[in-house]
Amino acid sequence: MRSTLVMSLIGAASMAVALLVGCGDSDSKPVLSKAGQSCGRTADCADGLSCIANTCFANSTASGGSGGSGGTAAGPILGGEGESCTSRRDCADSLACFNQRCTASGMGEGGQTGTPPSAQLGAKGETCRVNADCDTGLVCVPSEAALTGVCDTASTGVTPTGMVCGGECGAASDCCQLPLAEAQAEDIHSCPDLTAEIKLEAIDCSATQTAGSNNARLCFLDATYCSGCTGTTWKCTDSQCVYQGACTVAAGTDSPKGCPADTRLGSGVPACNAKTLKCTGAEAVAGCTTDASCVDSPVADSVGGADVCSTGECTCYSGDHLCYRTCARDLDCPTGKVCDTKTTSLCVPDTQCTQDSECIVRSENLNEKCDLTTNTCKLACASDLDCETRVFEGQESPFSGLVCGADGFCTSVTTDCVDSSQCGTLNGYKTFCVPRPATDTTVPVSSAVTN
Repeated sequence: MRSTLVMSLIGAASMAVALLVGCGDSDSKPVLSKAGQSCGRTADCADGLSCIANTCFANSTASGGSGGSGGTAAGPILGGEGESCTSRRDCADSLACFNQRCTASGMGEGGQTGTPPSAQLGAKGETCRVNADCDTGLVCVPSEAALTGVCDTASTGVTPTGMVCGGECGAASDCCQLPLAEAQAEDIHSCPDLTAEIKLEAIDCSATQTAGSNNARLCFLDATYCSGCTGTTWKCTDSQCVYQGACTVAAGTDSPKGCPADTRLGSGVPACNAKTLKCTGAEAVAGCTTDASCVDSPVADSVGGADVCSTGECTCYSGDHLCYRTCARDLDCPTGKVCDTKTTSLCVPDTQCTQDSECIVRSENLNEKCDLTTNTCKLACASDLDCETRVFEGQESPFSGLVCGADGFCTSVTTDCVDSSQCGTLNGYKTFCVPRPATDTTVPVSSAVTN
């Protein structure tokens, strides 16, 4: 019995081997990946290879000791000089990836032989696929090449200052300078030139000069801008020169007891006010006082004042005391305006937006958002990179002048300054770095087209 059982087992084993051999002959063997080819696990690689980072690499015997059976994986096969790459990770040590080609970068030595090299991150201008391919402080900016980008800075480091060049003065004493218009009009280009001219003509400015004469004008200029100019002659208000002297209406400009024609940079000085006897401008012409007073008065914004208000048609606007045709609904107003039915019953500019969706649809740009402080559409941002389009064709695009402001919207810094040393001159006359002028918040009104 025992012999029979042994023989049966041997026979069964022989049949199993035969079946296995038969199956092996009829089925093709799996094709294993060679060195450098893709893999999902080591079993996908040929003998002597290991799967590292989805690529088959050759095993190397550990150095030192005898009879060691363990091995460490050799580093990935990286691109040499001139070979293709999509990021610096694809290139051999000391090579960088520019324009999708490995090239010498002088970045120093790589990792030791026999161990996987550490990840090398791309510098500014190098090719990348994702932000992780770029060094600290850099992001991967999409380029025109498919599936690749370029490492670039996310922030320009430029912060809006809220200051602009163009101020006329920083102090009242800055206003004591011969006006630009006077300096360009004749041979007198400065206060010393003016003093020399008065001396040459033997003009006695302490004596009364003939009204309207050139001598009177020269003496007035000297007293207003030069030898007679003090810290009380002018006042620096909102970075603009304001004349403080007394005047008479009949005196005219640039003459004794008159108003100067210009400030140092050429801004016109208002005429003499008959009530205050200061150079603040003439009294405004009296306008309407009530809606009833508008009857038979011209509609303020009609062409040439040809349209006249009928009874119940117009309202007296308190902002300028002029008469405007009233509206009752938005349809009464021209395109771009709506009827202010709550306060003035006049047409006012329509707001651009009240929610983001209005801006997105109008601009066809998902980054356009509604600034609820101004009800205008603006380009929203999280970094400076969101405010400009950079194109790399062998060189960087020029700076657009737009940066991401503290309010989360793109803003221009092209006219910003830090101090007056950055300001140029206006035909040779110095300007000052001053706070950006406030935006006029006055809402312009207009008449209804119909009512």
